[in-house]
Amino acid sequence: MKGNEMNDILDQIEIDVNNIKITDATLNQWQHILDMFVEFSEVQDALINNYQAPYLKVTKGSSNSENLFSEGDQFKVEGLYCEDVIKDKKKLEVNNAASIKKWENSIYMDNGLISYLGYPILWPNGKIYGTICIHDNQERYFSDSLKKQIEFIRDLIENNLETMYQNHLNNNLRQYYLELIDILPVGVMIENKEGKILKVNKEMVNITGYSRKQLLDSSVFEILVPAEQNEIARENIDKILAGEVLIHELPYNNSSGERRYIRLQERKINLPNNEAGIISIQTDVTDKIKSEEKIKYASYHDSLTDLYNRSYLEKKIQKLNRSAKLPVAIIMADLNGLKLVNDTYGHAEGDKLLKKMADILSSSCRDDDLIARWGGDEFVIILPGSDCKTVKKIVKRINKKIANQYLEFEDGSKLPLSAALGYEVKENKFEDILEILDEAESRMYKNKLTESRSIKSNILNTLLKTLSEKSQETSSHSNRMADLAKKLAKKLKLSQNEINKLTLVAKLHDIGKTVVSENILNKKEKLTETEWKEIKTHPAVGHRILNATEEFSHISEEVLSHHEKWDGSGYPRGLKEEEIPLLARIIAIVDAYDVMTTKQVYKKAVSKAEALKEIKKHAGTQFDPELVELFVDLMSA
Repeated sequence: MKGNEMNDILDQIEIDVNNIKITDATLNQWQHILDMFVEFSEVQDALINNYQAPYLKVTKGSSNSENLFSEGDQFKVEGLYCEDVIKDKKKLEVNNAASIKKWENSIYMDNGLISYLGYPILWPNGKIYGTICIHDNQERYFSDSLKKQIEFIRDLIENNLETMYQNHLNNNLRQYYLELIDILPVGVMIENKEGKILKVNKEMVNITGYSRKQLLDSSVFEILVPAEQNEIARENIDKILAGEVLIHELPYNNSSGERRYIRLQERKINLPNNEAGIISIQTDVTDKIKSEEKIKYASYHDSLTDLYNRSYLEKKIQKLNRSAKLPVAIIMADLNGLKLVNDTYGHAEGDKLLKKMADILSSSCRDDDLIARWGGDEFVIILPGSDCKTVKKIVKRINKKIANQYLEFEDGSKLPLSAALGYEVKENKFEDILEILDEAESRMYKNKLTESRSIKSNILNTLLKTLSEKSQETSSHSNRMADLAKKLAKKLKLSQNEINKLTLVAKLHDIGKTVVSENILNKKEKLTETEWKEIKTHPAVGHRILNATEEFSHISEEVLSHHEKWDGSGYPRGLKEEEIPLLARIIAIVDAYDVMTTKQVYKKAVSKAEALKEIKKHAGTQFDPELVELFVDLMSA
């Protein structure tokens, strides 16, 4: 039978849906669902309305105090938000009715209910039962998650209505019974009180994968109910035969042996032999269950490391604070150098560092210990039943594993892993677990002060080594620049502190080139526009690297500015004249001089006189003219 034949049959039966009475159990269920929904979605109200032209009547409304509507309230539908839903049989979303002329005279305006989301509720024959809707007293853009929740409730209500509708058919129009259930878009099954399957529709065949004959030759316990669920299934049969209507979700096995999940609405019926039986309406909800499990998992886990996240651990910490089970220990760990790795090698390498740390913590702890990523580079471990002696052993184990781990980069360079750890133990029930956490954090930061500087220096040394390997002249180039820069600084009568700072700038001015392709650095031909863009990123990269390193952050501004030009045509910021730091202006001159007088992969060296002539030529445009004059005098002496 084709899907559209259902409407033809229902038209022939001409059931008056207004005569179908909704049971108290169902109404109570709807009330419970609305209350739960409002509690978790934080909206003004949630309503289930019944439409009988020209009125809309509140069937059930959420019980929260903010709800302005009561059960039994009745309004003319004209001018209501729900009018459009009923007329079009489509969802309506109003984010701010106050800004829409159509609703300016609506009764909602008087009550301040300016946002609305509503869905039609349909009987199985396609006729309108009414609407399910929510209101809010502020502008609101309803999330996809919230919409799916309302759609789920709407589907549940429609399934309830469908059950009532089918019962009505069963009781009053038995001649159509078998034909109707076979075309329903949900699975329908009738079984006796022993679980023997007596009737199934086509959708049950589709859901289970078994043929109609296989189902009718078996009981639910033989082919559908998993063995571990048998006791629960038998208890449910007893409840239904005692008059309960059950709506629940259970696992089942399909014909391939795959574990899936089904939502059932089950109630007692009278079989033709006058014995009690059970009819169930079934929908496969495996995808929904798995989706909910994924959402729940994601809400409590860090997506990068797969450890628990801060939200989950904070809830656990509060529970531990109330627990009488002591002792409980907390370890806080901070991964050293993450920002520097991110700024230098990119976030992909930083992510590898975080994953390595997560693996070490997971392999060092026990099954009952809770490990979470607390923040960007911080981790927290909760160790139930652990005293000071135990936690010391675990910290020692973690540190030992960290000491043997390296992060290896694509260029072959290696960076040793480093982290600062601190711990504290709660041994007294009157101690606040949050204070224990604070103490662990305090100890961790004390350790970090000594360890962080070391790891950052290691990273910087790794960068310098990488740069030297990428470009063979870099080390000697920096040393020559430093010598020239010091001579010019002395001629300028700079302080020893400034001379020391200038020496560092000379040695580290090109540190940002570590992110530039080796092919570009050593290319003999003219660079393309794209390649030039990559080259011109290195001052900003160098600035970020040095800013992340405490002992070198004071020269980051000079490194950022060493390609600025006196006339403002340089990069990256287009500074001009004395806007450019003095040491950066010095470096620009000695850098250009050394590059010209030293053989490069892309050009031959020029003589000292030619280099000085070129520098003089660009005095006042590229270089500080006063510094050029001093430098030429110095080099000509």
